[in-house]
Amino acid sequence: MHESFRSVRPGWIAFGWFIAVSVTALILLLMASLGMVGEQPAGETLMVALALVVGFLVTGFFVGTRVAAAPTLHGAGIGLFSLIAWFAVNLFLGEPTGETTWRSLELSTLVGLLLLQGVAAIVGTRLGVRWLRTPPRS
Repeated sequence: MHESFRSVRPGWIAFGWFIAVSVTALILLLMASLGMVGEQPAGETLMVALALVVGFLVTGFFVGTRVAAAPTLHGAGIGLFSLIAWFAVNLFLGEPTGETTWRSLELSTLVGLLLLQGVAAIVGTRLGVRWLRTPPRS
């Protein structure tokens, strides 16, 4: 697999991030309706992490099958887009209303979740490109 910045499509990175967030939210909604996510903080963190992994892995796979190039850069871009979105939401929506979430998560938790998203997206895009390039068995 060849990695080149010329092969990166920013539109697919942004679109992939929006799909990943939507899939993650859908998974969390299903978990909440089944009672898997609730008022227990210890189990909730694990379930949120599981939803993030599944959402970003599946979306990374989808983006990898669509772009078929530079899977690591596309996956890393999807993961880094979360940081850009977090910063923009806090700056443009949180600051004027006084409802910022800059310190709502501990730094270690925030970094862990961002790394989890990035790694899941990279693995997903690499799997997608590999699946696309694998010849069918006869």
